[in-house]
Amino acid sequence: MRKSRFLVVLTILLVSLSSCNLSSNKSKGQNQSMLFTSGGRTSEVLIVMADQNWKMSAGDTIKATLGVVPDWTAQAEPEYRLSHIAKAQYGSMYKKFRNILIIEFDTSIKNAKMRIKRNKWARPQYIVRITSPNLKSFLDIYSKNYTKIKAYFHANELARIADVYKRSQVRTISKKMNEKFSFKMAFPKGFYIAMNKADFMWLRRPTSLIEEGVLIFSYPYSDTSDFNYNRIIQLRDSLTKAYIPGPVDSSYMKVSNFFPPYYRNVIFKGNYATELRSLWDVKGYAMGGPFMSYSFVDTIANRMIMIDGYIKAPRKSKRDLMLHIEAIFSTFEFVNTPEATKKD
Repeated sequence: MRKSRFLVVLTILLVSLSSCNLSSNKSKGQNQSMLFTSGGRTSEVLIVMADQNWKMSAGDTIKATLGVVPDWTAQAEPEYRLSHIAKAQYGSMYKKFRNILIIEFDTSIKNAKMRIKRNKWARPQYIVRITSPNLKSFLDIYSKNYTKIKAYFHANELARIADVYKRSQVRTISKKMNEKFSFKMAFPKGFYIAMNKADFMWLRRPTSLIEEGVLIFSYPYSDTSDFNYNRIIQLRDSLTKAYIPGPVDSSYMKVSNFFPPYYRNVIFKGNYATELRSLWDVKGYAMGGPFMSYSFVDTIANRMIMIDGYIKAPRKSKRDLMLHIEAIFSTFEFVNTPEATKKD
C-alpha cells in the first residue's frame, strides 16, 4: 500500500512539474486555461474514503463495479485500476488527479447526495463526491449511479488521449481520408495507410512488440438488417480475408469463434450505431487479440460506415491500448457533407 501511494504521489508530482498550464490562482472561479494538466495513470481512479469503509462493504462495492473485468476481454484486466487514500491525505497534489471518487459519511444529513465537478483543480478532470448518512443510503445511491460514474471517467480518459492525438496527428492521413470518405479522424504519429481500395482503407501503427490497426469500410445502406451483429461479423470476415493476410500462406485475420461477441446499439456521433467488441484470431496460425467496431448509417449519403480497430500485443496488457483505438474513433467527424457545410 505504501509503495502504491508513493507511485501515485510521484506520478502527480511529475505531471504537475512538467505542465505548462500552471496556475497560481486557486480560487473557485479560476480560469480553465490556467489549470494544471491532470495526472494519474491511464484508467486509474483515485478513491478518497476512510480506511475502515474501504476495507468493508462500501469499498467492496466500489471494487466490484469499477474494478470489474469487462466481458469482451480475454485477459483478467479490470476496467479501472483503483488507488485508495484516506481523506486526511487528500492534499493539493492528489487534487490534480484526473478521476476522483470521494465517499463521505455524515450522520447530520438526512439523504444521500452526489455532486459532480469537472475540471475543478486540473484538466481534464472529473470529481464525483457522494455524501451519505449511512451505509444503506450510500449503497442505494451508488447502485443507481455507478454506470454514470464510469461513463464520466471513461469519457475523461478518451478526451485526454484524443487531445494528444489531435496535436500530434498525421495530417496527410486526415486529408486522404476526407478526400475518400468525406470524414476524418486524428491518427497519431506512427500510423500509415497500409491499403487503400475503392471503399476500404487499412491503417497501421506497428512496432516490434505491438500493432494498432484500423479498418474503414463504406457501403450502400440497404435496411435495418445492416445493424445485425452477425451480418457485421460476416462483413468483417470477408474484408479481412480479402485484405488482411496472416503470417503464413492462406492465413488471414477473422473474428474468433471461441469467445461470444459483446454488442449493443448506441449513438455514435449523433448516428444510430451498433458497437461490437470481441476477439480476432488468424485462420491457420496461433495469433489473436481484441477488436472493436462501430457500424452506423450516414443518412446524408445513404451509406453504412464501419470503423474497426484492433490490437496485436502478445503477452502485453490490452486495456489501455484499446483505449487508444477508441480515442481515435472519438475524433471522428464528417467534413465534406451538406450538414457540415451548413454548420460552418
